[in-house]
Amino acid sequence: MILSHARDDVDVVAVGETMATFVPDGTPDRYRVVPAGAESNVAIGVAHLGLRARWVSRLGADDLGRLVCDTVSSHGVDVRVEWDEHLPTGIMTKSVEDGRTRVQYYRSGSAASRLDERHHAFVGDRPRWTHLTGITPALSSGARRLASRLLLDRDKDQGQGRTSFDFNYRPALWSGPSEAVDVLAPLARAADLVFVGDDEAAALFGTCDEDALRAELLTRSDQELILKRGGGMASLITTEASWSEPAKRVEVVDLTGAGDAFAAGYLAGRCKGWNVAQRLQSGHFLASQVISRLSDVGPIPDPDFDDGHQSDLSAKGDTK
Repeated sequence: MILSHARDDVDVVAVGETMATFVPDGTPDRYRVVPAGAESNVAIGVAHLGLRARWVSRLGADDLGRLVCDTVSSHGVDVRVEWDEHLPTGIMTKSVEDGRTRVQYYRSGSAASRLDERHHAFVGDRPRWTHLTGITPALSSGARRLASRLLLDRDKDQGQGRTSFDFNYRPALWSGPSEAVDVLAPLARAADLVFVGDDEAAALFGTCDEDALRAELLTRSDQELILKRGGGMASLITTEASWSEPAKRVEVVDLTGAGDAFAAGYLAGRCKGWNVAQRLQSGHFLASQVISRLSDVGPIPDPDFDDGHQSDLSAKGDTK
């Protein structure tokens, strides 16, 4: 069964698993439950900036699945999920102690692990952007085929729009860096926009040098590679040049979700036609809102957020 708001004119569609996350709530015997998923985080961030966002996934037909669905939807995201009567919603626990975040996953055999090519239809007709991460192809062979269909085989689907891919390298999901590179690098090379952290680049490719990553991942002149440098600069790299913008200085509470927030801010800027500096600044702003609190998503920006990020005359918008 699919839950949908029946809206097809979306700006960004994000596809992937979201888990129910148990977070300590003040005392050892109390927890609060919140959704946590890279792709739904991106969809929420995009929706917070006033754009039309959709999240596609599978959930267990259980209380936790309904909580995840209702919470993501409450942020203004168009939700399209298939309910599984047999497999459960994935679970995660998260705690922050002495500034360090510790997580434990219980996702083996989750409903989302059964994502496959059938769920390509849930994306809808001609979204401006389709966003995936390296987590999805690590979940199962079916989920890997879905990622390939959306990124590698998209020319077969006329009018699909543009694609973005965030490496989101999770070592626990792979046998080692070599396996991850074999699967993720071809997906990244096929995408129009790629996000990678400097730590991920070092782990997977042995370098975070701009020229080396340009040669490794960019195959067309119209591609963009975003290199995120933790609490420092973020750089846009193309086949011809690069641009960098510093991150906002804020007190760090929890880094979880910062990369997703950055991706949401940058994608929103692409949709709004902002220039390079404004897109990078938008990503930094959303990321700063997340890392300054114990949450995977930040608050809704003030209504006048766009006023400080209006595109100048040199900005170029997307085409569908």
